[in-house]
Amino acid sequence: MNLIELIGRFHPILVHLPIGIFVLVIVMDGLTRFDKFAYFSASIRLILGIGIVSAILSLVTGYTLSLEESNNQDLVDNHQWTAIGTTALFTAYYFLRQKLIAKRLAHTYTLLLLLVMLAWTGHQGGSLTHGEGFLTEGIFETKTATETQLNIKDINQALVYKDLVQYTLNQKCVQCHGAEKQKGKLRLDDLTWIKAGGKNGNLINTSNPADGELIKRILMDDIEEHHMPPKEKTQLTDAELVILQWWINAGASFDKSVAALTPDAKVMKALASFKAENQNQEKAIIKTRESIKPLEKKIQEKLEKMGWVISPVASDDNHIRLTGYNIEISLKDALASAAEISEHVIELKLSFSALQDNDLNNLSKLKNLEKLWLDHTGIADNALKQATALNNLEYLNIVGTKTTASGVKNLMNLPKLKMIYLQGTKITAEEKLALESIKSNAKLYFGDSMKSAITDTLFVKKAE
Repeated sequence: MNLIELIGRFHPILVHLPIGIFVLVIVMDGLTRFDKFAYFSASIRLILGIGIVSAILSLVTGYTLSLEESNNQDLVDNHQWTAIGTTALFTAYYFLRQKLIAKRLAHTYTLLLLLVMLAWTGHQGGSLTHGEGFLTEGIFETKTATETQLNIKDINQALVYKDLVQYTLNQKCVQCHGAEKQKGKLRLDDLTWIKAGGKNGNLINTSNPADGELIKRILMDDIEEHHMPPKEKTQLTDAELVILQWWINAGASFDKSVAALTPDAKVMKALASFKAENQNQEKAIIKTRESIKPLEKKIQEKLEKMGWVISPVASDDNHIRLTGYNIEISLKDALASAAEISEHVIELKLSFSALQDNDLNNLSKLKNLEKLWLDHTGIADNALKQATALNNLEYLNIVGTKTTASGVKNLMNLPKLKMIYLQGTKITAEEKLALESIKSNAKLYFGDSMKSAITDTLFVKKAE
C-alpha cells in the first residue's frame, strides 16, 4: 500500500467527525433562540471552525480514496461535488452567521438548508459504501437483484461455472465487485472480468490453485482484514466452498458440466446440499424473457457520451438499465436516443433530474420497460399519459412529483403494474382512499405505513 492509498483509507474514519460537529452546531444554534440556552452562542464559532477543518481533511482523504477507482465514477463525482458544496456552505455560514442571526427567518432557512445538504451528502456516501439506494431500499424502491434464480433439474448436466460458481459469486460477491462498485478494481459478475483479475493480479492459478487470490481470500480466517466476503457480510456455505475449490482444482473451466469434471463423493454431497439450499428458496417470482443480442458498442458509447449510465440487469442477460445521472444534452433528446434501443431498455431511472412533462414524448416507445423511476422531478399528469402505453411496466416511482390522483388513475389498468410509489405527490387523503378502492393489480405505497414491499423480480432467460 503506497502513501496515497494510506491517506485515502483514513476517509471513512475522518468523515464522521465533521458530520457529527455540523449536526451539533445546527442543534446548538437552533437552541440559542431560547434564553436558557443563549450561552451556547459563545462556543458555536469555535466548534464550527473545528468542523470546517475536519471537513477539509475529509475532502482530501476522500479524493485520494477515489483515486483507487473502486466505485462507480458517476456516484463518486456526485458525492465529491456535493461534499465540496456542503463544506463551502458551512464555511460561508461561519463568516455570515452574525448577520443571519439578526434575521430570524433567514437564519432558520439557512439552518434547514445546511441540514438537508449534510444529509444528502451522507446519503450519497452511504450509497457508495453500501450500494446505490441503501437508505431508501424497502421504502421507495426495492433493490435490483443481480443473481439468477437457481433452476437445475439434473445436477450432473449443470454447467459448473454458469450454474454454480457464478450463481454463488452473484449472491455473495457482486454487491462489492459488480457493475456498480469494483472494490480492488475487481469485478466478479462476468467471466470476462473474472479472467482479467483485479488490482492484486489474477484471481485463479490453475497450476498452483492454493496460490490464487480467490481461494486465498475465501479461506482466510474471518478475523483477517483481507478475508472475503468481509465478516459482516453473508459468508460462503461449506457446500459453496467445496464446489469453488473443486472447480479451480479441476482447471477452472468456464463451459464444462458437472459430469465432465467427474466429482468425487465429497463434491457430490456438496452439490446435493447446494441444490437443496438454493433451489428450494422462493426468493422471487421467476420471469422469462426472450434472448436478445448485446447492445452494439458504438451505440453504447454514443449513449454514454450523452451522460447515460448503462448497467446490465444480470450477468447473462443483455437487457439494460439506463440511468440519467449526468445527461449532457437535453433530456428530451437523450430520451429520443434511448427510444432507438427500446428492445434493450427494461429499466429507466431519472430520479432527481430536471425532467419535465414535455421531455417524455418518446417514453411510450420504450415498450419493453418494466421499471421506471421518475421521482423527485418536475413531471405532472401529462407525463403519465405517456406511461399508459407501457404494457410491460411493473414498477413505477413518482415520489415527490406534481402528479395527481387523476394521472395515477389512468395507470391503474396497466396489465402488469404491481407497485406505484406515491409519497409527496398532490394526492389528497380522500383521493388516496378512492384510488385504493379501484380494483387493480397495482399496490399503492404512500409512505405512511410500515408495509413491506415485494422484492424485485429475478429473471432467467427463456430456454432454447
